[in-house]
Amino acid sequence: MRNTLMKVLSSAALLSAIAVPAVSAETATTPFSDIAGSYAKDAINELVEKGIVNGKGNGKFDPSGKIERQDFAIILAKALGLDVSSTPKSPTFSDVPSDSYAYASVEAAVKAGLIKGQGNGTFGTGSNLSRQDMAVLFVRALGVDAQGKGSILKFSDASSISDYAKDAVAVAVGLGLFNGGTDGKFDPKGGAAREEVALVASRFFDAKEIIDSQTPPSQPDPAPTTPPEPAKPATPTPPTTSVPSSSGGSSNSGGGSNGNNGGSTPSQPETSAPAVELVSSSPLNIGDPIQLISSKVGKVYLVPYAATPTSKTDLESLPDLLVSSVRYANQVTEMRTSSLTAGEYKVYFVDQDGRMSAPSDKIVLQDNPRITLTNEEESTFLLGKEGAVLKNFFNTDTPSRTNRNINDWIQVKWHGKSLDIIYNSTQHNFKVFEDDNRVGTLEVSSESSVISIEPTEDGLHIRPTEEANETKVANLQFTLKSYSREEETQQELGHVVLPIHFDFRAPTVTEATYQDGELTVKVDQELYQVEGSPINIRISYSPSGQFGMNDVFFLQDEEFGVSLSEDHRLFTIKITESALNVLPFSETGKFRLIISGLRDETGNQSEEETYDVNISNLDPDPISESE
Repeated sequence: MRNTLMKVLSSAALLSAIAVPAVSAETATTPFSDIAGSYAKDAINELVEKGIVNGKGNGKFDPSGKIERQDFAIILAKALGLDVSSTPKSPTFSDVPSDSYAYASVEAAVKAGLIKGQGNGTFGTGSNLSRQDMAVLFVRALGVDAQGKGSILKFSDASSISDYAKDAVAVAVGLGLFNGGTDGKFDPKGGAAREEVALVASRFFDAKEIIDSQTPPSQPDPAPTTPPEPAKPATPTPPTTSVPSSSGGSSNSGGGSNGNNGGSTPSQPETSAPAVELVSSSPLNIGDPIQLISSKVGKVYLVPYAATPTSKTDLESLPDLLVSSVRYANQVTEMRTSSLTAGEYKVYFVDQDGRMSAPSDKIVLQDNPRITLTNEEESTFLLGKEGAVLKNFFNTDTPSRTNRNINDWIQVKWHGKSLDIIYNSTQHNFKVFEDDNRVGTLEVSSESSVISIEPTEDGLHIRPTEEANETKVANLQFTLKSYSREEETQQELGHVVLPIHFDFRAPTVTEATYQDGELTVKVDQELYQVEGSPINIRISYSPSGQFGMNDVFFLQDEEFGVSLSEDHRLFTIKITESALNVLPFSETGKFRLIISGLRDETGNQSEEETYDVNISNLDPDPISESE
């Protein structure tokens, strides 16, 4: 269906008069008396000339008037040259009967896969078209893959955009169909104005032309087909319902907005020359992307700084050329640099009409080591009460919660491989080596008042200060500097920031049970017991369950063993057979566990807590109680 639709689109702009009555030259050239001050004046006249929109009668267009959903369906069918001559035997929607003036257009849009209705068998006839639905419809008509694009929306009311429309709104903004209002809002549920629809429709034709030029042509059909005869509507369209020129669409059919956000000042159509602006700061290391923003869609060219091209032809004749497509205006585009050599470059942008921008500022690419977070998506340094020592680990070292391997958090890459990071105990920083050759220095610092950095013999001890608590966040900054024996001043090559969160809560027992000589203890956090820091447990047993009496039996350490489960949230205590044989079990009997030293991933250790456990194989409904 989409391939068919795109074929129709490729000729719709010029042939739209096939499906609608022709507009007289007088109508096309005579401006409406009420559009002189409209931001969409040129777009309105353009679409009138193409026979896509009409006035409201008496020389009026009513630019600020709202457009209803069925009227936008007529605009959509005209703009895309949809076949309105073939209608189904029965209506798709209960509120668009076969005698409706919009019936043929609505059904044509349904057949093209553009309109889906409101999900209850109705189309929403008589309802104003919302701005978000206009975005969905236009993006569907372009055949653009919008999935996942909604995450980049920056409107202050982005959370108000319906889930089904978020991706389409983001794509419509990126394609330049609209730019948003001056108040930073999108107003997704607001009704689309007639002038708004005209402007977005005009921009739609521009965007479609660019997308078509970047898409390989589809294979021709085996035999040519004859265009359908123009439809003859059974009921003429009343002048009062003539199609608006703003944004409209069906509830799940989407629309775009031109930026007239519920009273906010809309953006004007782009008439200036193309422009390109660097987002990345120079110098960059090879492998770092060049980030830029262009004012339109088109192509961006990276060329040597010494080159002096004056046209697109000049650009494409240059050697060592790097070209990237820009699919979304006013959004960040990235150019990869991994295939480039060190040197000075600049960027030109060329729009679809072949107009070239002025060059960007100079971009310096360097061949230097590059510092990154080891896991950029999830890197967070969790710090407990004791803090942690940041160090480099050798093969014989074992990581612990209070000893952290810097390579688990930071990596320095050069020439396609990770470099060695080794702690410098005299300078209290880290040395960076490529094989046996020192190439850099890594400094660790922080401006956060809730942590301190204390040098030790084998690493940097990162500690929480008295101001720290679990609601606060701190940062560690790792700065990579060049190294050379001849250098008096080291050059900064880059830096990364590692967020620090605090966890001061030690693990707590949530349940303890006994069954057949084994105590099972569950905790609320994963346990990280390290060598030399076992769980401390003392066990006693009372046949009466009253531990203040003289019938208490105390188990020695050798009379039980502790095992940690695979999920680290449970451990078992196995009592030896010889100990079980001397314990006088009874229905009222209880074990008492005194537990301390439960250790979590940040090194927090639990204080001594007491837990009484019923004898579950004698009591069918055991309970665990804590004192």
